[in-house]
Amino acid sequence: MFAKISNSIKVNRSSEYFRFVIGQKELRLFVLLAAMVAIMAVLKPDTFFTSTNLFNILRQISLITIVAVAQTLVIISGGIDLSVGFNLGLCGIIISYLLDAAFNPALAFFAGISAGLLIGLANGLIITLVKLPPFIVTIGMAYIARGLAFVVTEGFTIRVTNEFVSELANGYVGPIPIMTIIMFVIVVIFSYILNHTPFGMKTKAVGGNIVAAKLSGINTVTHRLKIHVIGGILCGIAGLLMIGRLNAGNPNAGMNYDVDSIAATVVGGTSMNGGEGSILGTLLGSMILGVMRNALVLLKVSMYWQTVVAGAIIIAVCSIDYLTNKNK
Repeated sequence: MFAKISNSIKVNRSSEYFRFVIGQKELRLFVLLAAMVAIMAVLKPDTFFTSTNLFNILRQISLITIVAVAQTLVIISGGIDLSVGFNLGLCGIIISYLLDAAFNPALAFFAGISAGLLIGLANGLIITLVKLPPFIVTIGMAYIARGLAFVVTEGFTIRVTNEFVSELANGYVGPIPIMTIIMFVIVVIFSYILNHTPFGMKTKAVGGNIVAAKLSGINTVTHRLKIHVIGGILCGIAGLLMIGRLNAGNPNAGMNYDVDSIAATVVGGTSMNGGEGSILGTLLGSMILGVMRNALVLLKVSMYWQTVVAGAIIIAVCSIDYLTNKNK
């Protein structure tokens, strides 16, 4: 079934494994990240280069990385999801509301993550069957999700007192935040899936050339549905962690996560044209953005200028990557 695709991308096992661990794009990102860390270690050795601050950076990027993993799969498949932020927020609101109403915690968690799944499914169905552009569909779904969050809460936050949720988001295993461990587990799982399974092969094939993918026997409708459903589930997991981090369900939670997840994905080397990208690259992109924001705070750059600098760095990194690939 996948013979045509397999023959076109078959490579030596050892080199394939090396590229899975770290490819050229990932290597450049790693060097950039290491350079940023080294510079800050010199400029702010007492505040930046400490285990407390470094683990704090990892904890801060955990949520956005989980959402960015979902975004990466969607973008590699040739789409985009602008609803991830408010999908996350609505999932958190549903869990918070049910916990506040004394529902069984396991049922509340299931309901919240299922809501994310349903939003992802709705996105996928409209995109693949109605054939509307992903941009239009997902931005509309973002409005629906945010509106429902305000309908449920009437604009107020819902306090979350569940100890398990709080420990999940704020607890540690030794010096490592539990939320960061969850992030790394998700990154490892989806890195393997994307690089070493038929699902990953299909994802890249669909994003690279959907017509060729169809001719190769891939059910592109079903596959794109699966990608959006997986993205919705990851948003639900992120929503659960967010309410634990905030100890509350906030109807505005998740705002800007769509932009931040796209930024981490693109800085990580994923092509906006689809068909190319990696989860490891997305993790490194998220780390670069996290280190950059932390550095700007420690250097006491005005919060207004921080956004300007962040945007400039994103453009610069992506331009360098584009020009490097273009000149090959």
